[in-house]
Amino acid sequence: MKRLIFAFIFLQIGLSGFTQSRFIPASNEAIRYVGRFDFSNPQEVRYDWSGVYMQFSFRGTECAVRMSDTGHNYYNVIVDDQSSRTFDVKSDTTIVLASGLGTQIHRIQIYKRTEGNQGTGSFKGILISEKGEMIPWEKIPSRKIEFIGNSITCGYGTEGAKGERWKPSTENNYQSYAPIMARAFNADYHIVAHSGMGAVRNYGDKEKVSSIAMPNLFKRVYDEKELPVWDFKLWKPDVVVINLGTNDFSTQPFPDKAVFKAAYEKLINDVRKQYGDLPVFCIAGPMTDEPCYSYVKEMVEDFRSVDQKHDVYFVGIPTYLMNPEKDLGSDSHPNYSGQQKMAAHVLPVIASVLEWDYQAVEF
Repeated sequence: MKRLIFAFIFLQIGLSGFTQSRFIPASNEAIRYVGRFDFSNPQEVRYDWSGVYMQFSFRGTECAVRMSDTGHNYYNVIVDDQSSRTFDVKSDTTIVLASGLGTQIHRIQIYKRTEGNQGTGSFKGILISEKGEMIPWEKIPSRKIEFIGNSITCGYGTEGAKGERWKPSTENNYQSYAPIMARAFNADYHIVAHSGMGAVRNYGDKEKVSSIAMPNLFKRVYDEKELPVWDFKLWKPDVVVINLGTNDFSTQPFPDKAVFKAAYEKLINDVRKQYGDLPVFCIAGPMTDEPCYSYVKEMVEDFRSVDQKHDVYFVGIPTYLMNPEKDLGSDSHPNYSGQQKMAAHVLPVIASVLEWDYQAVEF
């Protein structure tokens, strides 16, 4: 196989090495979009949630993509399941992903690292060599997982150094426990997560109850926009994993126990209303301890014993799972090592309940 040559070049006019090229519009059926995307303009597919991803295969020697952004977002790109690089988009631009490729079929995967508050991204299409052709994506996973969470699920600061303040370039959702688990299960995934948000109270709020918390975002197409509402018929997961509560109890004043439990219960019921009686796993930790840990566990036990809904499960991750010297990144959030430990802690529980096999290749 010929050596891959990667060129992350941001060009406004023209493409170096693309003297003759074929444009593939964003609406091409060979492109896989996984996550909450807005297809109202099929020539400019928009999105803002963490962890949305595009996948496509093509036969040709080079590849570029046309993208734009209202802010400044970062992406991982994986070529032929082998090499990974990072690029950022902060304007209307064309990014050369690879050149000097062999003429065989190549696989491109683009993952959004950063979260909704960094801007709305647009995917406008692909450029391949003139004689190239798009190929349908093979081996589409049959399993599907949806994750609902906060900064931990977003991958906040996974690439940051201990003691370092957060910055967008160090946020890498691909290194969050959520995609790590999805890859171990060979599953597609959706992520609905926003840093600083809780089940009822957001980080640093002076009130016990925030006006908008994470459950309010569950039905949105966009993290940062109230409308349009997501069409839940488009994608149904096999399981939903919720990791909320850390921000509710991060600073005083704490929400009342009954209010917190009721808000969390309502979110679970909203999830089941949209998806049916599927398994729901509620995670507590590792950046919080009591009273969050006990409240979430008690809420789950109420579902199981009082409401007789036995497919709701509690998974507690102790704070001491994290090694303070090795497993923490920006603002004391789990780095990639810490996220791997989280995934390793939760994976066997889900695997046992669902009877899913998995491959823990990342830890």
